[in-house]
Amino acid sequence: MNAKEQSVIIARFQLKPNSDKQAFFDNLKPLFDTMSKEPTFVNGIVHENVDNPDEIVFYEIWNCSKETWLAEEESKAYRQGPYTKAAEFLLGRELSFYTPTAEWGTTITVGKHFS
Repeated sequence: MNAKEQSVIIARFQLKPNSDKQAFFDNLKPLFDTMSKEPTFVNGIVHENVDNPDEIVFYEIWNCSKETWLAEEESKAYRQGPYTKAAEFLLGRELSFYTPTAEWGTTITVGKHFS
């Protein structure tokens, strides 16, 4: 596998003020449970901004290109219900795609590994 076959997705969510954050997570947990069983899924981490708790970031690694992910993963039926429900909690959602180039501490990406 080369670096072009692996994608890192940063999904940034801005929750509406006073949204029920637990309900937002409860809605998306089944999506992540199913998504984590996909053959090209490597890992996913959910982050909450320390300075802005209404900003949530999902960090995902996939063994496929951006184009493949958009064509094959984004439109899967199991995503549609949670995506629709999540919109009730959100001011905005932004997806960014990256290619790993270097890594320290683990070896889960195709980037160059350093000690």
